[in-house]
Amino acid sequence: MATGKKLDFSGLMKRFSAAIIRPVLFLAVAGILLAVSVVFRMDGMPAPLTGVGDFVYSIVMSGVIGNLGILFCIGLTCALASKKKGDAAVIAASTFLVFLFANNYWLTNNNMLADAAAGLYGTGQGMVLGVQVVDMGVFIGIILGCLNGWIFNRFVDTKFPEVVSTYDGTRWVFFLSIVASALLGIVMCYVWPTVNGWINSLQGFIYASGYAGQGLYGFLNKVLIPTGMHHLMWMPFMYTPVGGTAQIAGESFSGAYNIFMAELGNMDSITAMDASIRFCMLGFGKWFGTIGTILAFISVAKPEQRAKVRTTLVPAGLVAILAGITEPFEFMYLWASPILFVVNAALDGLFQCILYAFGWRALLTGLIETIPGLIAMPASVSHWYVVIPVGIVAIAAWFFAFRFIILKLNLSIPGLDDDGSLPLDEGDKTGAAAVGAASPESVLTIIEGLGGAGNIEHVMNCFTRLRITVNDMSLVDEAKINLVKNSGIVHAGPNNIQIVFGMKVGEVCEAVNRALGREVD
Repeated sequence: MATGKKLDFSGLMKRFSAAIIRPVLFLAVAGILLAVSVVFRMDGMPAPLTGVGDFVYSIVMSGVIGNLGILFCIGLTCALASKKKGDAAVIAASTFLVFLFANNYWLTNNNMLADAAAGLYGTGQGMVLGVQVVDMGVFIGIILGCLNGWIFNRFVDTKFPEVVSTYDGTRWVFFLSIVASALLGIVMCYVWPTVNGWINSLQGFIYASGYAGQGLYGFLNKVLIPTGMHHLMWMPFMYTPVGGTAQIAGESFSGAYNIFMAELGNMDSITAMDASIRFCMLGFGKWFGTIGTILAFISVAKPEQRAKVRTTLVPAGLVAILAGITEPFEFMYLWASPILFVVNAALDGLFQCILYAFGWRALLTGLIETIPGLIAMPASVSHWYVVIPVGIVAIAAWFFAFRFIILKLNLSIPGLDDDGSLPLDEGDKTGAAAVGAASPESVLTIIEGLGGAGNIEHVMNCFTRLRITVNDMSLVDEAKINLVKNSGIVHAGPNNIQIVFGMKVGEVCEAVNRALGREVD
């Protein structure tokens, strides 16, 4: 976001979507650590393992999950900052602390501070880093991160006269950000109670909508994938009060994921999981839907192409099931036919409803993240056994639906083409020999395909995509970009383009930024 450069609203939202996912990328590791620590704490485990489990659970739950606000603040600020990200991190941490103390000071000196003696749950206030403030959850970090990013990019290139030049650049940004965060801390004493009321109303609507709301939630999380804005759908439900708030072991937790992890750590006193767990089932289609579609593609492939289809799709399917990364498949459906893509999204939403109705009450993402939690939960609480019969039905539903649509519409899909070409193939789409997307040759090709270094304003990445803001879209040469192996190119706005590289996209992003002589996001 260069100084003076105006972005369209869609471009801004996509930039925000890409930035906000950066802190979330690390939470999967935290989740696995928490789940494993809970397994160590189970009855019958040796005392040394129990001690390790207690230690790991305490530090990760309190140190990471309990402080998502500051993680989002720093992560967003650094992701949005166009340069000098080390300075941006210092500014982010400082503004977060200033906000807390400004908010607490104003509440205290205006007799607005709630009595903490009986607990703060339900008062609209909470403790953050030992400071009693208006309870905004991770929204503190999200709002501050966006504000910091805007101030940073707007004023980082400010130059003062030489006599006071030591205060320009990032020092000037620091001053402005400190003032802005202090003022925001005061304003939120009055504004956030109203916003919190809106959030509570939204929660009430979501829960009142029952299975229809659950189905819509699952459907939108899939159908928004091509826009790159699906993160803005599930992230609030997983990590903010939008997904629900619960008091567990005397502490307040907001967001479906945070509530699940807190309940997992207190399983000895939990007899039923909070209703927010319904928003943590995004992996069902990634498991069984992927299996069903792979079987459908193999079944309709020409006999001579079936081995090639299996060889290409099965490894990609294992990544989808184990890590929960299905974007290459989503784009393959979209290329074959929008009907396949929409049917996949509809089935995902439908089976989330069915699974929840049959009693599933556990986190369901990639298999690697899901299994430790299931081990730590009694079957009477998780109802894990329902996933097998429901999963078998789901595989059949995806298989027959995809097979019928492909044959009925005579779609061009992997294995039906004469050459058996596959969007997920290790070779590139042009037939030229492909090299690693992060190699110097590939990086140069990507830059040239994007119209050259002068046409590239900003490069960042999310889970699987390289997200680029360009100055002139007419200079982009997709044929050139496709000389490098990728799983799809998406036009995400007048000046925004995304290239799907899969799990190695971080390496590609780092290599491209380094080749451009820029700091790596």
